[in-house]
Amino acid sequence: MSDGFYESMRQKGFSYNTTSSIRKFKCPYCGFEFSLVYARMFACQGCSEANKDCPKVRCAKCDSEFWIKEMPNVHNNYQQRDLAQHISQIVKKYNEDMGYTHNR
Repeated sequence: MSDGFYESMRQKGFSYNTTSSIRKFKCPYCGFEFSLVYARMFACQGCSEANKDCPKVRCAKCDSEFWIKEMPNVHNNYQQRDLAQHISQIVKKYNEDMGYTHNR
């Protein structure tokens, strides 16, 4: 798996959460390669839990759901919660900027 963008951001001093949210990983069910940001913006689009610190990831290809801590770079529940909060803030900000509201 090529993590060139991730490595470049890490070297520039971006936070662990920011780099982890764009780092690619494979779905444990179908092998589709994607990032947490991609999953939240596409697979979790319309879900009311997507911007409420949801600790799960949904694959955009096979629609399987699994825990963030199953990602290879997340090693404990603290990192899972921290990353879930971080990605939820990104989704909230994006939705506010675009004028989207979650009614579901």
